Amino acid sequence: MNLSESYQNTPPPGRHRAEPSDAHLVVMGIYYHSTPLFVREKFVIPESCIGHALRGLAQMPHLKEAAILSTCNRTEVYAVVSDVQAGLREIESFFLSSQKIADHDALKPNFRLLRDDVALHLFRVASGLDSLVLGEGQIMSQVKTAQRQAQEAHTAGPLLGQLFQAALACGKRVRSETTLGRRAVSVSSAAIELAREIIGPLADTTALVIGAGQMSQICAKHLLADNGAKTVVMLNRSEERLAQFASNNLPNKEKIKLGLSFDERHQLVAASDLVVVSTSAPNLLITKKEYEKYTRGRKVCIIDISVPRNVDPELANVPGVTLFHADDLVQVVNKNLAEREALTCEAEKIVFDSLSEFHAWERSLLVAPTITDLRKKIEAIRTEHLVKHERKQDAGETPRKDEFEELSRALINQILHHPTTQLKSTSDYLSLKRQAEALRTLFNLDILVQEGCPARSMQNNVGTLATNT
Repeated sequence: MNLSESYQNTPPPGRHRAEPSDAHLVVMGIYYHSTPLFVREKFVIPESCIGHALRGLAQMPHLKEAAILSTCNRTEVYAVVSDVQAGLREIESFFLSSQKIADHDALKPNFRLLRDDVALHLFRVASGLDSLVLGEGQIMSQVKTAQRQAQEAHTAGPLLGQLFQAALACGKRVRSETTLGRRAVSVSSAAIELAREIIGPLADTTALVIGAGQMSQICAKHLLADNGAKTVVMLNRSEERLAQFASNNLPNKEKIKLGLSFDERHQLVAASDLVVVSTSAPNLLITKKEYEKYTRGRKVCIIDISVPRNVDPELANVPGVTLFHADDLVQVVNKNLAEREALTCEAEKIVFDSLSEFHAWERSLLVAPTITDLRKKIEAIRTEHLVKHERKQDAGETPRKDEFEELSRALINQILHHPTTQLKSTSDYLSLKRQAEALRTLFNLDILVQEGCPARSMQNNVGTLATNT
């Protein structure tokens, strides 16, 4: 059973909102650090199924907000849960519901992060610091897409909304302010670099690009460059997308060859020197059985960067075929590790600056209801005393000389009555000490004592602070 079948009949979710007291950030999923491609591809959620999947997550009782980030490197569920352990169990059941029963023992999400680590993880992801290809730029659009999909499904509330917005702002800063951003690469460029290592100069090669998505287009642009291929054949089920791409202002457009039937793909692969495959198809497009009908032992380098894979792994056993999949790009991106590590320093500083800003926002969210209620209570006290004062004036009473001092003293006494009574009635020593320390911090009392303010002045300052809170 796949995700589309699991959730296509799920009713639209209500708007879940978690109060700060029961809102816990979590992320669970799989990613390339700990999961090989043949497992990751089984977790990929097609874009057409994301809405159904989000609505399925929204039905789980302990999930208040949810978003899904599914790319070639990772499939992750970000959530706000009311109970951490119960919420994690529900997310795991979501992953299992999308797999075949026979896969359940092996195919489970294998990483989870909680609270502060969730924000740090997403910030690094959006900045390209947690990508297979360091600094790759496409992840930004993928994070933005995940945010939009959650908003459209009404599963992103204030906490996830702010988290994703802050992550995107962090990624934007990394790309505009750091050396890493100026040297941003992509999975597509790494694929072409790998091709050069295997084939050598590409000037005399015939290259075939299968697919018309963003990664395919980036590959084609690299191959159209002056040091690229001699001929660039582009193939896709929809010729309209290819024609639209070819209509752009591209270098060496005369190299592009379009108008071929997708059904001829095996013949075209057999006739090419280099083949790059990047589509969203959920199944194999190039199979060993069909390819062997056309091959004559010609050497061909095939780089399949699709997840799930679109090229049969068995093709690696056919004479003349050199086959690479997405995870094989590691041999390219792991070169010059010292330089790579130096590039991350600037970016990591921005990540932690952004993390501090997000935590400050979280803290403000936690105390906002208390501040609002405090303002309301003090405003009610102020209004009550003003009304009493106005009634006396309406009754024709002449204001006394000391009436304003009496009014201000009454305001202070009523505002401080409950906290003073509560403080005096606390019997537990540790609780009493914490409450007293909190009051001294909130009202800045230690500074007043150090400055030698008399009791009357201190009382007036506290009263003034309280009424202006």
